[in-house]
Amino acid sequence: MPKLRRLNEYHKRAMEMKYKGNSYQEIAEFLNERFKKSRKTKNGLSFTEQTIKDWFKESGTLCEDYRLYEEEMDEIHRNAIEIIKKMGVRIREENFRVANEMLVALMGSDNDSIKLAAIKELLDRVEGKPKQFLDVKKDEEGLLVYEKIIREIEKEKEEQEQAEKQK
Repeated sequence: MPKLRRLNEYHKRAMEMKYKGNSYQEIAEFLNERFKKSRKTKNGLSFTEQTIKDWFKESGTLCEDYRLYEEEMDEIHRNAIEIIKKMGVRIREENFRVANEMLVALMGSDNDSIKLAAIKELLDRVEGKPKQFLDVKKDEEGLLVYEKIIREIEKEKEEQEQAEKQK
């Protein structure tokens, strides 16, 4: 917990709980349970929801202390996340290097299917996976279907040109 001016333990707990997203009612219930002997009142409850709200309002007992606490905790969390991200990048880079070294080692295998699989994986990583090819149909003459269509169009065009010449 960040350094704060001299506050009671229940004030510190209230700030922690508020920062963690607990409601004022939850904070009051926790403080009443945990700090029964700290404060005595006529009704037996020393911490009400309104009391907790008053602590955190603009001119409340904990307003300025909570603002400082919140800023410091946010900075701690930002730093922790930055460290974790850097560690994640380093781990990924190390694992990528190891994986590539293992694939290169597998290329020296006696088993041809293992060699082929390793080579294919490395090529996919370096060059990218090949695009899927279309299964193009051939007709009974061995011509691709689209070639046949083009030839038919060309033949029709020639016939039209000849018909026009004869006119």
